[in-house]
Amino acid sequence: MPSRPPFRAFYQNVYAHTAGGGKFLGILQVKKRQPADEGRQGQAALLALATYSELKNIILVDEDVDIFDSDDILWAMTTRMQGDVSITTIPGIRGHQLDPSQTPEYSPSIRGNGISCKTIFDCTVPWALKSHFERAPFADVDPRPFAPEYFARWKKTRVAQNKQ
Repeated sequence: MPSRPPFRAFYQNVYAHTAGGGKFLGILQVKKRQPADEGRQGQAALLALATYSELKNIILVDEDVDIFDSDDILWAMTTRMQGDVSITTIPGIRGHQLDPSQTPEYSPSIRGNGISCKTIFDCTVPWALKSHFERAPFADVDPRPFAPEYFARWKKTRVAQNKQ
């Protein structure tokens, strides 16, 4: 990820997700520290798309989202994104020719092999609404009292497996 001076503290982490073959899908984690940071997430995504031409989709998430956990990413997408305001599409951009959806046969809007519509999914919380999106903490709970038979069987199975 390119590191321009205003973005150094803004970027938290990046993951080239395996669902995109490590090339087509990027998860970018950012941390908004002040009101002026609102909108920088889009700039960061544009920088990534300009730097890595094979990227097709970028999902932007806040610092409280585990970018290596697909469930957490989908949770952010489900609870922090509105399709009509949080998705940016950039059609007609060079992508990767091995992506089978980037051919004129796939869509008449595609002018040649390897031409794509790049997409940015902004799943970050707007700065002004940060306090409305705090994640609820979960208490640590010992599940054994709620299903003692299950855990007794599980323990026997584990002991038997360890003896093998």
